[in-house]
Amino acid sequence: MRRGGSVYVAAVFALLFGYFAYQWWFNPSRAVKRRLGEVAAALSMPPDEAQAARVARLARLRGYLADNVQVTAAGHDRRLTSRDEALAAAAAWKASPNGGDVHFADLRITLESKASARAYLTVEVTTPDAQGRPSIDARDATVALALRDGEWVVTEADAKEPPRLP
Repeated sequence: MRRGGSVYVAAVFALLFGYFAYQWWFNPSRAVKRRLGEVAAALSMPPDEAQAARVARLARLRGYLADNVQVTAAGHDRRLTSRDEALAAAAAWKASPNGGDVHFADLRITLESKASARAYLTVEVTTPDAQGRPSIDARDATVALALRDGEWVVTEADAKEPPRLP
């Protein structure tokens, strides 16, 4: 009787381990969330970033974008229609000499199919001012992703103007 109980407990632990391993690693929503975290890290600029580090960071970002990514930002006249245009805009962006941290908050992910997802989020860019106090610029955005060659890539990004206070 004792041996049967041990087998039962081992089987329950194996099932629990399998479930949590799936949720942590293989769940598509978590994979999309992980990829968006990688995109935010690639967009973040450390203070006094060396040129070689900047190129490496932008190269990582390149792998997270689809060839035909579509980027729209409120307040800009032009829609970016390729990965190269999006990378050029990211390379030209200088938040502050003290760097800038990009963070995606209020993340909601909707899986549209096995190979496509849409994320609704708030993009928060934190930059230190001259006195070292953080200044936060936040905008709502929608990001579409597709599963291509086993990796989630951004296919579309649309940032909205922040709401105006009356």
